Amino acid sequence: MMDRKAQLRNVAFGGAWSEQIAGNEALSLSLEALRAACDRTADEDLRDDLDLHYALGIVSRTHPKGGDLERAWGRALSLPEALDRAREFHRIVGLFEAGVAARIGKS
Repeated sequence: MMDRKAQLRNVAFGGAWSEQIAGNEALSLSLEALRAACDRTADEDLRDDLDLHYALGIVSRTHPKGGDLERAWGRALSLPEALDRAREFHRIVGLFEAGVAARIGKS
């Protein structure tokens, strides 16, 4: 099965346009992973979740304040109460979404 990026690379007229679509899809999927972490944090220790860490990196690189938000996420991971972690994750995800909305076509 060919992944989306490989499919778009085969489009002769795609160029930067096809790369942006693949990047935007990765960004959207990464945001979904961060949103899901808000619920998962009650039952799982997410500090060592490499997939989540990777998703956080993708979103952070596309946001003007990504480094600050990534550090805030790291602090939130260490909060002792699941409800507090979830609340802070929701806040951070909302800031990420607001900052990248234009890129992924959401307002």
